Amino acid sequence: MLPTLAQKRRATLTFVLLCVMAFIMYIDRSNLAIAAPTISRELGFSNTHLGMMFSAFALAYSCFMIPGGWLSDRIGSRKAMLVYGVIWSVATIATGLVSGLVALVIARFVVGVGEAPIYPTAARMIARVIPITQRGTAQGVMHASGRLANALAPLIVTFLILQFSWRLAFLILGVVTLVFMFVMYFGLSESKKQVDEQAAVAPVFIGKPVHWPSMLRKVWPAAATCFCHGWVLWFFLNWIPSFFSQRYGMDLTHTAVFSTVVLLGGTVGTAVGGMLSDWRFKVTGNRLRSRRDLIIFGFLASIIGLIPLMFTQDIMVCALSLSFSFFCSELADSPLWVIGTEISYEHFATSSACTFFGMAVAGAVSPVVIGWLLDITGNNWAAAFAASIVVVLLGPILAMFIKLDEEPHPTAVAAETSGCAVTHS
Repeated sequence: MLPTLAQKRRATLTFVLLCVMAFIMYIDRSNLAIAAPTISRELGFSNTHLGMMFSAFALAYSCFMIPGGWLSDRIGSRKAMLVYGVIWSVATIATGLVSGLVALVIARFVVGVGEAPIYPTAARMIARVIPITQRGTAQGVMHASGRLANALAPLIVTFLILQFSWRLAFLILGVVTLVFMFVMYFGLSESKKQVDEQAAVAPVFIGKPVHWPSMLRKVWPAAATCFCHGWVLWFFLNWIPSFFSQRYGMDLTHTAVFSTVVLLGGTVGTAVGGMLSDWRFKVTGNRLRSRRDLIIFGFLASIIGLIPLMFTQDIMVCALSLSFSFFCSELADSPLWVIGTEISYEHFATSSACTFFGMAVAGAVSPVVIGWLLDITGNNWAAAFAASIVVVLLGPILAMFIKLDEEPHPTAVAAETSGCAVTHS
């Protein structure tokens, strides 16, 4: 059954709101890394202390991603998204109100609780409104919106800090997030007629129990691959502003400019990775190869960008090398998210959450290890880059073990490829 004009409009609205949501989320995810040099000077924190704050977010991210994805499959994406958004926005506001290491760690932990299930929930929405041949591009554009925010965050957050203070910056960002999540909730509201129409043309699996042994057996290779990808991602998101500040003694404004140049590479890489993944799928007709080949290429190519950082301190060479490395690494991001949804057609959000649990674990481990390495080596960034290269080398090996779920029933495929929205989208 072909989608109606109303269903197409709804799919477009859903996708646009998800892109805006991703942009806002990554501003909130990056704000602490950007404010870290200022907070560190004001409160006397070491790199290890900063690593603890970064890790607190990622620890919560790893603990609550799977339960949050499961809840989204149970109650529907729209309701779940509002709950998670309120939690993370309130915690962002609280970050600007507290003082001391323990309070900041707790606030950052709660931000992680709220953000952890957001992308699995968004992946569920995309899997239900976007045709299977366009999902890589859809994931790529949505995640690129987040990476764009991450690239612009140094400029945005720095502006707020300079105009007001780092505390007011967190308050403003939290309020903006809270308002938008309610806009998104009411913007995606459905009438009973719309729900009935959507249920008639697309498969619905809400409430079907998860067989956890089977789920975990299928997702572990993808989750392990995500750990390697996440190590590099969290390194860039957490430490790039501190890298320029500590190695080159830059002030806040110059740090923001150079960080933006580097992080823009990831923005482009995320979008390109999704598009190339869909192109490969159309050419080969092989879902697994089209996703996995790009993941492997992205891992190996990113190492090329990291190697020069071991041997030079030239600021332009380092900035361009970092940008290139982040671009290549992010080529793997969208294919990994598509794989996460295709591991289990019956539990989109749960399988995505299980897959990206590996990335969340990397986020909990990477900041502490990198902070510790920097402290014991006297801020020797070559040691941090060397550790990242070792982890990245494991990614292609683990990716070879990834397998996808069998194709769904032809009726379900027809409904999916028609781009029809479904209930609880």
